[in-house]
Amino acid sequence: MTDADVDGSHIRTLLLTFFCRQMPELVKKGHVYIACPPLYLVRRKKRTEYVQDDQELNKILIELGSEDLSVRVVDGGKIIAGEDLQGVLDILSRISRLASIVPRNGGVFETYLAAAVDGHLPEYIVKVREGNREFTYYLVDDAALHSFAEENEDLKLLPEQQRVAEEIDEDGNLVNTVSREGPQRRARLVEIPQAKAIATAMGDLSSAGVPVDPFYSQDTPLFEIVDSEDESKNEPVFSVPGILEGILAVGRKGVEIKRFKGLGEMNAKELFSTTMDPAGRKLLKVKLNEDNAVEADRIFTILMGDIVEPRKQFIEDNALNVRNLDV
Repeated sequence: MTDADVDGSHIRTLLLTFFCRQMPELVKKGHVYIACPPLYLVRRKKRTEYVQDDQELNKILIELGSEDLSVRVVDGGKIIAGEDLQGVLDILSRISRLASIVPRNGGVFETYLAAAVDGHLPEYIVKVREGNREFTYYLVDDAALHSFAEENEDLKLLPEQQRVAEEIDEDGNLVNTVSREGPQRRARLVEIPQAKAIATAMGDLSSAGVPVDPFYSQDTPLFEIVDSEDESKNEPVFSVPGILEGILAVGRKGVEIKRFKGLGEMNAKELFSTTMDPAGRKLLKVKLNEDNAVEADRIFTILMGDIVEPRKQFIEDNALNVRNLDV
């Protein structure tokens, strides 16, 4: 090892130490940014472009897939085409993004829709684990949540229930004052802030001429994707979301899509043009302030702390929230 190697290693160590010590202050002052590389490279014939996220990719595929297609409503024969079809596909894309929180938290979207009360979709999902079994409850509003919590006090869903859950017995031991016969239960409460937006989008879909009841069908097609150039390519559709899925599938034909799993998959020219060039790059500003500092410290302690149990519970509770996982 040469003196130059030793000096270089020493300098790198000093720089790393400096940045580690200064990083909290740099973040607090808003001086730290994260570069946002594209997620996809899309090639079609001579057209090549980098795509930032799934939403932008879907927009491209919708444009490509709907050029010569229309949608026929089986019940009544209504035809949706052109700008009307574009509008329907935009609404379906919006619903897909908004509604993704339901399956990510172990719910079933069809069941979620069926749990609506007077046009109001559930604002809460409660997942109850009892032994090896899990149950899902859809609660339409705060009143329904409080009623459910009072009927199931052992789950301690509300803050006031958590505060009064224990008392000291005559031997000086902590005792859970809320108990029930049978296996111990544990619950996870998930709020669905998108509930009103989903309901609005569903209303927009109905106004656009797409019947939403039923939302799914097991054996009878609800719609048909019609190819104006070749009717033999017409495709039956058995659900409302299937309209968007069918159009996207057509859009993918003849298109090469490469998904980047990391910057190491790009060559130097690609990396500069997509991620480093000041003229076109996108950056995310890292913020640490009084609004998020406590939560950031809590999550960091759970995931990086010495105690295993909170980390295990966090993984179990959030496993279904994972998106775009590359293994």
